[in-house]
Amino acid sequence: MKTFNMGQVPPLTFGAGRIAKVPDIAKELGGGPVLIVADSILAELGVTERLSQGLAAEGIASEVAADVAGEPKEALVDDLCARARDAGAKLVIGLGGGAAMDAAKLVAAIAHTNRPAEDYALAARPLPADGMPAIAIPTTAGTGSEVTRTSVISKNDGHKIWFWGEELMFAQAVLDPELTLSLPSHLTAWTGIDAVAHALEGVTSRSSSPAGQLYGLEALRLLSDALPRAVGDGADLEARGRVLWASTVAGLALHNCNTHMGHNISHALGSLARVHHGLATGLALEVSLPWLVERPDGAENYARAALAMGAEASAAALPEALSNLMRACQIPAELPVECAGVTSAALAVEMKNAANIGMAQNAACAVGDADLDEMAGRMMTLPIASAAA
Repeated sequence: MKTFNMGQVPPLTFGAGRIAKVPDIAKELGGGPVLIVADSILAELGVTERLSQGLAAEGIASEVAADVAGEPKEALVDDLCARARDAGAKLVIGLGGGAAMDAAKLVAAIAHTNRPAEDYALAARPLPADGMPAIAIPTTAGTGSEVTRTSVISKNDGHKIWFWGEELMFAQAVLDPELTLSLPSHLTAWTGIDAVAHALEGVTSRSSSPAGQLYGLEALRLLSDALPRAVGDGADLEARGRVLWASTVAGLALHNCNTHMGHNISHALGSLARVHHGLATGLALEVSLPWLVERPDGAENYARAALAMGAEASAAALPEALSNLMRACQIPAELPVECAGVTSAALAVEMKNAANIGMAQNAACAVGDADLDEMAGRMMTLPIASAAA
């Protein structure tokens, strides 16, 4: 029997309108002042004001930092840490997509140290054990950041850097599907496919375990049905709720078993071009799966994943099952125009660097430099979308 560990799961509250429970949760965690780290669009939509007013009604002071637009840079995280110190924050709330939540959990962990974020990148320095508690409120359904012990930000030159440790776990998470209703269809698809990748890679990775199978297969079953419905009708609250829950469950598969080739390629590509992470990951997994399932390693798990996605229980059926889901979610097999200048050689270099190579090494089969070169070539032979698209 395989030896494995199962990571902790923070307390979760799920349901339409559950954002109203945040003040009570904040009081349980010691109250304020609170720093709310949020996506900039949420200030325009009035969501941050609704949250801060709810806190104020319970006597909890808050400061809104709705500064996240795209993947957060080191400079933004350092600035947020300074704002947390200046505000005397005792609690951090991450409100938004994965970028906002990744920034919030990192700020909560390191703000009091007065050290720059780069000091903790790639585990160069242990994360402090006495950080602030943090609450996650996802408004997209894809990253699963609310239940993972990792944070990804970008260096100021665009290269991605990683942070990991139990110190990055949120104290609690609030899953309110009403907050996802405003997400456009293409972002619903891209973030949802990221959740699919977390589930699929957790199930089929070298480090997959009974915990990864438990969470990953359930997430694949849910997403294969609900994600196309949520993309097709963004007002379908039931479908939105199923996708949001599935995203969290897929995050637990990621939390326990990590990712492999899809994320290796997508993180590398994201360091070279401004491309949505979920879109890049879905395309990268679609490109790499046919190569992976040709190898005998992990065939049983590939078959389980295919069955969970509604296909026959065989490794060979999995690539088509993923492609069918991508098309059902209106995601064409083409790279965005921002990738037009990226070469396969440059992509391969990024896939092999220290920040990304560990993901490739978590594939079920051995992956060498020549294999990475081949998959980079496959990725960059995808057609480029027209500028009008």
